[in-house]
Amino acid sequence: MFRPANALEREIFALWTALRPDDAFAQGIEAGAGRIFVPTRANVDRARRRIERLRARAKDPATRKFLTALRARLLLGEPPLVPEALLEAVFTHMVKEGVVAAHMGSLAEAGQKALEAFRRAASRRRFPPGMRALTRLSCDGLSEILDTVEKELADRDALGAIARLRRSLAAYRDAFDLAGFRSDASFEDVFELFRRTGADLGRGRAYARALRDLWDYRETPAQVEAAGLRMLRREMPRFREVTEDLARELGCESTPEAVSDALRQARGLARDRIVPFLLGLREVAIRVADKHLVAINPDYETQIVETPSYLANVIPSGAAYSLDTLTDRAREIFLATTDERSAARPPAGELLNLLVHEEYGHCVHGSNTAHGYRAAPGLLDVLNGPSVCVSEGLAFKMELDFLPVIEAIESGALKGPEEAALAAYLEAWGGLRSVAREYRFSTLMWRIVRFLRVVGDARINSGKQDVVRFVEWAHRTTGLQRATVYYQLFPAHQVIGPGYASTYAMIGESLRAIQAKALRRGKTLRDFNGYAASIGWPARSVYEAKLEAWAKAP
Repeated sequence: MFRPANALEREIFALWTALRPDDAFAQGIEAGAGRIFVPTRANVDRARRRIERLRARAKDPATRKFLTALRARLLLGEPPLVPEALLEAVFTHMVKEGVVAAHMGSLAEAGQKALEAFRRAASRRRFPPGMRALTRLSCDGLSEILDTVEKELADRDALGAIARLRRSLAAYRDAFDLAGFRSDASFEDVFELFRRTGADLGRGRAYARALRDLWDYRETPAQVEAAGLRMLRREMPRFREVTEDLARELGCESTPEAVSDALRQARGLARDRIVPFLLGLREVAIRVADKHLVAINPDYETQIVETPSYLANVIPSGAAYSLDTLTDRAREIFLATTDERSAARPPAGELLNLLVHEEYGHCVHGSNTAHGYRAAPGLLDVLNGPSVCVSEGLAFKMELDFLPVIEAIESGALKGPEEAALAAYLEAWGGLRSVAREYRFSTLMWRIVRFLRVVGDARINSGKQDVVRFVEWAHRTTGLQRATVYYQLFPAHQVIGPGYASTYAMIGESLRAIQAKALRRGKTLRDFNGYAASIGWPARSVYEAKLEAWAKAP
């Protein structure tokens, strides 16, 4: 269990619980139940001054960066954030405890105040079309989760609070809505609307500061774009080669779009088979992962859950949540998206890629950290905040780390009972050879998608290129479907904030470089990843410095 190390940490922890009470509840602080931060001007100003006082006292770079990220999130001031934060809070409560009337009623009351406070504060601001589209998506997601809550509630007071919240939500949506935009519209309809209205996000002046303060980037927006282009150019030839190879096998055109469609038609799993397949797969795959990929603590526990429909817009493939990290009951949740708009009939290899990313990346990261398995993280290292993006980089790297493992099992270079059990399970799903080839294609395609996110994040948020022009450029450059590029960049990640879409590849590639140094010094992949998954999620530069020190240690 984690405790403040000194008086300053105690005050920072109190500030964090006040600003992020729903996250505090998720991590085991029961006093946060039924609460969210209400962003009135007075509350925001009071919190900002409190952060500045604490920053003035902080000497440790990790502590200052933690406070800087809190301030940056507090002052971001974008309309999608309020309904999205409330949606996440309601969902977290449902995952952790079900529908508890007292807490849902309290959340609804606080949510109503939060929506009204932001609407009043931003009443004179005119937000651009892209930001209003993101707001509509967040509002509709919140409305959908409230439908689910209402079906489970019988308490009159709680239902009354939700009815009042809905009225405030309707007013909020109207205040920031984009005429003609619907969250349930087809990609073609949305894209045509954006051709007419544009999809600017209005972040041009704030993007460089967000990169630095929210995500601890050293790079400028231009350097981020240049890095994304270098990554893309470096790996596109191999991706094209793998695409052509599979196209010949499947008898289809040699484009990522055609190969993806052919794989889904020939080997894709129906929606109702995805979660059962993953449940069986993880029972055998985890033993291979612990043997070759990442050292996993013996108390590791994760639950796989189907992504609810109201989160499908922001979770196009999967996600992971850590619960009760600050207690001795830490556990992990792995969400698998089955929504057919964004995850239609994935083949087994694609789902294996998802499993590696979410479970051996995020879930093992959360569990190893909570149990202090290979390191001793401090309190600020484990608090949910913007710095959790380092886990995205680690999970992204894990996908590539697992590729030579499954290829070696396929070739017979790796043998043993664990490898045999994985191969036997996959026989019913096309066999090890087919799944390994699907995994290779999926892993390389996801790398291209993440590199496109870097380029798109930089261009769109700096105002250099709008969503429509970027999607068209990405389609021409890579052959990926326009809809794939759109859903993997715009609604899925931009709602979280400028710069977040870049974190996977930017951080993942820097971790990969540090890993290469460690391997050259005789360290093992399993041990490197085991340590990387045990030090929490401090700011990027702090996280990387700890890995560099470990890599250099004798």
